[in-house]
Amino acid sequence: MAKSIPALINPTMLVWARTTARLSVEEAAHKMGISAEKLAACEADEAALTFSQLMKAATVYKRPVSLFYLKTPPSGWAPIQDFRRLADVEPGFSPRLTYVIRQARERREFALELRAELNDPIRPYTLTAQLGADIEATGQAIRDYLGVTDTDQQQWKRKAFDAWRIAMENRDVLVFMVPRLPLAEMRGTAIAERELPVILVNGQDRTFGRVFTLLHEFCHLALRQSGVSSAGGDQDDAPNPAVERFCNAAAAAALMPKGWLLNEPLVRQKGTAKTWDNEELEALALRFGVSREAMLRRLLTLGKTTQAFYEQARPSFQAEYDELAEQKSKGGPPQHLQVLSQLGRSFTRLVFEGYHERRLTLRDVANHFNMQVKLVPEMERAAFNAKG
Repeated sequence: MAKSIPALINPTMLVWARTTARLSVEEAAHKMGISAEKLAACEADEAALTFSQLMKAATVYKRPVSLFYLKTPPSGWAPIQDFRRLADVEPGFSPRLTYVIRQARERREFALELRAELNDPIRPYTLTAQLGADIEATGQAIRDYLGVTDTDQQQWKRKAFDAWRIAMENRDVLVFMVPRLPLAEMRGTAIAERELPVILVNGQDRTFGRVFTLLHEFCHLALRQSGVSSAGGDQDDAPNPAVERFCNAAAAAALMPKGWLLNEPLVRQKGTAKTWDNEELEALALRFGVSREAMLRRLLTLGKTTQAFYEQARPSFQAEYDELAEQKSKGGPPQHLQVLSQLGRSFTRLVFEGYHERRLTLRDVANHFNMQVKLVPEMERAAFNAKG
């Protein structure tokens, strides 16, 4: 009987939910298990979804059921620029990427509200950069802003991503990892806000690749330019190659400071030699917590290799990346550790603070983490590095 109850929703909201989810009528109808003709009629106010079909629509569009009863759509956010170069792909964001960006914005809004309720002031993001500025100075400004020293970085090695992430979170920048999104679609996204800016990093990327993406997106924040980045964004036929080139160069300067790199014994011993073997690149890359390709590119910028040698080495790097992308994940860490990796310690600890200050229920906490209530204690112990 329940399936026959009509849901008297606002058809305008039905259209809005579908279009903002970047789905065609045919795609949405297929996911909802109804005909495209039926959905089109409902959007035109010539038919009505049943209540059970509305519940399905809410799941497909990833919207609360109550939204479909609003008179007008909620005010949107400022648009995000597309800096990607996607060959043979229609412009625009996929439904999955659209949802990922909206989810990040909603998490930011939640964090803003909870910080206000807890009387916890937010440190505004004050670092600024300008296109055309000196790259080395910009890189040093990023290090100074985050309080990262050469001594600190030398200790990080394979933990470089976590360390840079913590440094950013300590400056009230939210960093979220995105699971199950093809690397070809996005490597990183920046949401440049004065309070609680957001960086998204694709979890499919290799560890050292994530480090470069993280700093690249941090440069977008300094430029005050929200956008989605991917490989090839610095090529001439990309939407805005000048921005991507600047962010790439500034990220490299921040990760591999000129003075430090040129004074490394391995670099000084090279003298005028312009070629590098894998062992040398690996040693240098590990010291700075970057990939071998990023290191070789930086050496090219500093005149320590040639364009021809760099171009010769690139195919082998790409072959390794492709092989990693094709590898199937075998098992993995427990769910609570995966969620902690995706949300970061700053956001996770804020949720627990809200719970202990009686602003959130235990069910609220579990919902924010998208996990069963019974796993929440494990999540808390991991977030605060507690044992037991």
